Amino acid sequence: MEGTMAQDCEKLSENARKIFDCIKVHFPPGPWNKPNWQVDGMVDDNRWYDLRKSADRKMLIEKQKSMIGYLVELRASAYRKKSGSLDGFTRRRFSRHIQKVVELLLLLNDLDFQIETMMDIVDAPVT
Repeated sequence: MEGTMAQDCEKLSENARKIFDCIKVHFPPGPWNKPNWQVDGMVDDNRWYDLRKSADRKMLIEKQKSMIGYLVELRASAYRKKSGSLDGFTRRRFSRHIQKVVELLLLLNDLDFQIETMMDIVDAPVT
């Protein structure tokens, strides 16, 4: 939301909580079964992001966008090495990994919109 004040919240609304519940599955427990998310809207992705805070949401959204670009670049590079050009690359399916990163990005964008508008107008995603 360019040109508007960034919105933080102290507590996730009901619909924001539903979106966060879908986000949590993208942050499974670590090696010692330590959760990588907290009930209050925090997730751990090599550092803790407080999704109630606009700056943290924006950082994690940008990180996911960069990851998508990087994964597509790797696939394109491998395709070009194998076939000698990028002809036909755009007709290839995206890997499950790229699909999961895109899914997380869309959920983060939904959560950001939900909090920025301060209204429960985004329906919970269908899983």
